[in-house]
Amino acid sequence: MRTTLLIVFCALLAPAAADTLVLNAEQAVELALANNHAIHQARARVEEAVAGRSASFGAMLPQLSASASYTRLGTVNDFQMVTPVYGQFPLRVYDPQGNLIGFTDSVAMVIGIDTMELALGGANNYLLRGTAQQTLFTWGKLINAWRIAGLGAEVEEQGLRLARQQVRSRAVEAFYGAMLAREMVALMRESQRQLERHVGQVRSLYESGFATGLDLRRARVGLSNLASELARVESGAELALAALRNTCGIEPDRPVALDGDVKYEAEPTALDDAIAAALAERPELEQLRRAARMADYGVRIARTANLPTLFAQFNYDYKNPVGFNPGWGSDWNVTAGASVPLFTGGANHSRLRQARARERQARIALAMTEEALTLEVRALHSTLEQERRNIELQSENVELAREALELAETAYENGMITNTEYLDTQLALTRSRVSHLGSLANHRIARAGLRRAMGIEEN
Repeated sequence: MRTTLLIVFCALLAPAAADTLVLNAEQAVELALANNHAIHQARARVEEAVAGRSASFGAMLPQLSASASYTRLGTVNDFQMVTPVYGQFPLRVYDPQGNLIGFTDSVAMVIGIDTMELALGGANNYLLRGTAQQTLFTWGKLINAWRIAGLGAEVEEQGLRLARQQVRSRAVEAFYGAMLAREMVALMRESQRQLERHVGQVRSLYESGFATGLDLRRARVGLSNLASELARVESGAELALAALRNTCGIEPDRPVALDGDVKYEAEPTALDDAIAAALAERPELEQLRRAARMADYGVRIARTANLPTLFAQFNYDYKNPVGFNPGWGSDWNVTAGASVPLFTGGANHSRLRQARARERQARIALAMTEEALTLEVRALHSTLEQERRNIELQSENVELAREALELAETAYENGMITNTEYLDTQLALTRSRVSHLGSLANHRIARAGLRRAMGIEEN
């Protein structure tokens, strides 16, 4: 009984594990964005940069610290002092004639000297200290470092945005590549069915004596060639679907069904508008603009490297002993100071030259990237327009080829054309439909590429 229940339970779970995942273009993009490791890595870099920005801001605030120490002195220094020794003696009292008439009360008088030792501290020394330190003036070094850290966080945010755009573009390309392969399989199967009907027609005519054996063999060879081509297209469709699974982070053995079709969507975009959008929105340019500003702040920091830095420090101590007094007590001190490098072997001057060179490099990289992106947008816009024209031309070709095949079927039945001419007409229709499908898919991919080049993240 238990074995039966286990078999039933496994049978119920099996369909759930093999549920087909239905995907459209938007869902494919969402899965790719959720499962892509490069995006997770870029997001972690953003978190790191944001934490670095907070750390840079903390350097401008007062730094508080606490410390505790115990010191055991092997030798306690002392201070020797000379002290007088007093004694009490009465003094004699005489009258004017010099006669002794009595004695006074006892009076303290020095009768000798002695020495004493005063310990300068104790053998056991305890200290509890709280310290507050504040940098007062650094000629903008700290504020510029904080600005650089903030720009670094923005650079990483733009890097995350760039990674998302790239993954989105790859997901769209993989989806429509798989969609094109699926439509190609359907088209080839339809062509196969048409050719099978034609082979049947030729066989009937051959059996009736109205077609030659050569016509039948040619028709069967054409069907065999088409079957071979269909097998190749089906294999390509499986590979395209596997590539889509990999891009979206789907399990390799998970069945996937594509929801949608490859159709033409007109979205005219002026070239000047596309270039302006790219120069304003592309993450790569935003990164380089911020990198140029970071380099400028680096020059400012390097320029002030030889100037003095002002600081203040406050210490509060609770210790034992306190001075020469044994026992616990408190003490405090305040320090104000300045530090200035007097000689660094020319290192600071060399760092300034490095910072200026980095700034020039950043400006040049920005200009070069702007030129490259402008060229990229022009190329993608041209490709999109070319595919749009191809779609229009191929649509006309498909319609003409379909009409030609219908006429060819009637003409062949009436013996007006040869079997070879019919096969050529059928092959022309297949090629026209394949070209039309390819143009549709290429148009969608080029459209997604142009939107990415313009810095647009939506589908």
